[in-house]
Amino acid sequence: MNMFHSTVGMANSKRFAYWQDVVCNTFVGLDCVPLSERPFFGEISTTQVDDLRFSQVRSRDHRVTRTSQRIESGREEYAIMQFQLSGNSTVMQDGRDAAVAAGDCVCYDSVRPYTLQFRDDFEALVFQIPRQRLVGRLGHTERMTARIVRGDSLLGTLTVPFLRQLGGVVSQVDPAVARRLSSIAVDLVTAALGDLISVDERQPTWSGTALKCRAKAVIEESLHDPDLNTERVAAVLGISPRYLQSLFREEGETVSDCIWRGRLGRARRDLADPLLTARYISQIAMDNGFNNFAHFSRRFRAAFGVSPREYKATFDRDRNL
Repeated sequence: MNMFHSTVGMANSKRFAYWQDVVCNTFVGLDCVPLSERPFFGEISTTQVDDLRFSQVRSRDHRVTRTSQRIESGREEYAIMQFQLSGNSTVMQDGRDAAVAAGDCVCYDSVRPYTLQFRDDFEALVFQIPRQRLVGRLGHTERMTARIVRGDSLLGTLTVPFLRQLGGVVSQVDPAVARRLSSIAVDLVTAALGDLISVDERQPTWSGTALKCRAKAVIEESLHDPDLNTERVAAVLGISPRYLQSLFREEGETVSDCIWRGRLGRARRDLADPLLTARYISQIAMDNGFNNFAHFSRRFRAAFGVSPREYKATFDRDRNL
């Protein structure tokens, strides 16, 4: 899905009301206020890749606020990464104010109130991630919101340029390639935010968070193994299965939940991959740790609403058009 919205060519008296509607439809429900008397200008170019959304924004002189009333009426749940391409902004959430300069990025969470303030002209890349994808990897988002990943930091030099380039090309590449690149983007964002948390001396629970991240990395590397379970993951980490389960329960899930979600997500990606068109669905299921095709089909339909065969056929038809 690609969309483009611009105030160019509109009467100045109608531009800001139009912009309010556009940002609410593109991101989440927000209240917008102009900050100067200058003629308003705004453009948004958006690309959707599965459940991820990339938006390039150019605008000026306004403030947007995510209020409690907006949250209650909308219920959108995104973790949002804002990459400042030019100009400056201020992000306020969870009692912190982050002054974001060109080259930096910052995170905010749609389930709690926040304010974004833009002075002068600016350009930003906004990367929306279903918040559970970050919560599942890093835990509660309160530790990472309104905290800056500097563009010249160790992980910033990897994350910011990659996301900036990806935002410019994601709408132009093959959908399967876009999915792979987007998955890398989520991994980079996770690493950058995890690094922010790890250096926060006020965060006494980082050791548990780091251990949980290691557990998820072990799971990710072993999804092909049909015998992967809590005991095996715990053995690799040198901890008890009971302690491992307690780390996952903090996020409201089990180790088994994480394993099955990872297997199904990777299987869905493989079914859509044009390089794997000739591979049997049963083989894809086995490659991702399923040793019973009927079980795989039931799980896949329950997770995504269609059978694996129906899902694959959609992409096969698109490639044959």
